[in-house]
Amino acid sequence: MKEKKFSIGEFFYNDRFVLVFSVFIAVIAWFIVSSINTQERPREISDVPVVVTLSDEATQEMNLRVFSQSVTSATVSLTGDSVAVRSIDPSELRVVAEQASSITQPTSAQLRLRLERPSQVLGDYEVQIDPEYVFVEVDYYQDATFQINTDGIKYKADDSYVVSEPSLSVNEVTISGPQKEIDRISRVCVEYEIDTPLISTQTFTTNLVLYDRYGNQLSKDNLTISDDEVEVTISVRSRQTLTLEPTFQNKPSGLNLNSGIVQVDPESIQIAGPEDVLSNLTTISLEPIDFAEVSPANNTFDVAISLPAGCSNISMIYEAQVTLDLDGFVAQQFTITGENFEVVNLAANKTSDVYTQSMVVTLVGPQAQIENIQPEDIVVEINMAGRETFTGHIEMPVQISVQNASSVWAYGEYLANVNIQEKVD
Repeated sequence: MKEKKFSIGEFFYNDRFVLVFSVFIAVIAWFIVSSINTQERPREISDVPVVVTLSDEATQEMNLRVFSQSVTSATVSLTGDSVAVRSIDPSELRVVAEQASSITQPTSAQLRLRLERPSQVLGDYEVQIDPEYVFVEVDYYQDATFQINTDGIKYKADDSYVVSEPSLSVNEVTISGPQKEIDRISRVCVEYEIDTPLISTQTFTTNLVLYDRYGNQLSKDNLTISDDEVEVTISVRSRQTLTLEPTFQNKPSGLNLNSGIVQVDPESIQIAGPEDVLSNLTTISLEPIDFAEVSPANNTFDVAISLPAGCSNISMIYEAQVTLDLDGFVAQQFTITGENFEVVNLAANKTSDVYTQSMVVTLVGPQAQIENIQPEDIVVEINMAGRETFTGHIEMPVQISVQNASSVWAYGEYLANVNIQEKVD
């Protein structure tokens, strides 16, 4: 039997061997190239954070802060041991400013940058950082509160409307930052211009503008503002002149007040309000005057002016004087006896006894009607409406009317004592 000779070349006719051998050669080649590459061509890692850290004493006791730095990231170039360089995780790297911890007062400084090396990476490698330095601005931290000035809002109003002063979503802001920049701020302003005359309420949002005492606009780059934007509302309402109309209660049915008896001062006022409200108004009704308080000796009243909701008094007059011309009217006292009293609206299951048997009342009216009044013409009503369940003695206000004298009224308030009991079957 002829012995078969071994040949390495035969392995290359085996597909599996060729695959494994190719992978092995590729790995060896990668290690060789990588070793040569990191020795001759640095590994560059970009966007490495640049950190400037002051000491605890500077930040906590002296209140110092880094308000600006020239760079916030750097590019790090690593050259040397291939295995060490390749094993570095970029996310674990950071560049720090040397001697930052020695700063103890406000300053502008140039600080050298240094790479904090990961302690778990073994091997020799060299580091280059681009840029090599960072420029920092350090100052005392300060905050201050400023009122917002609205003088920079420019607008025009149509003559038929009333425009209110601009109102802001916030009236003051707190600004924090470097002490030297905070100290320069003199005014915090809102600036906006509306070209066309205002005929409706306007709302807009705008940024704040900072000025020093010389009128120079200041940068906000290193500042933090609690509200850098504010909402501004300029309310616009219709303007209208309305007549003041007096109103009365307990007025005699026959008394005519349309013949110049009543004078109102002022006769009218200007008000502002929503257009849909004012379009339905021609007069403003004053608070009612009770005729029980009116007499020839007491005929002038200061009456409050009340406006519809959403309206304001442009005239700034909040009371009107109402005077009744009672020339020809007289006041006279009459004594009323028990037969003049009537209990009305008494519950069906109740009885009443009026204990007040005599009352002196003052009647006011035209002299001709007063002279013709007889005591029996005077009716005193005790109205029990709303007291249907009451039983016992009670003092009730009374309503006084005069028969055959429609322009006469009772001056003053009067009470009568009445006893209410259940009916006995």
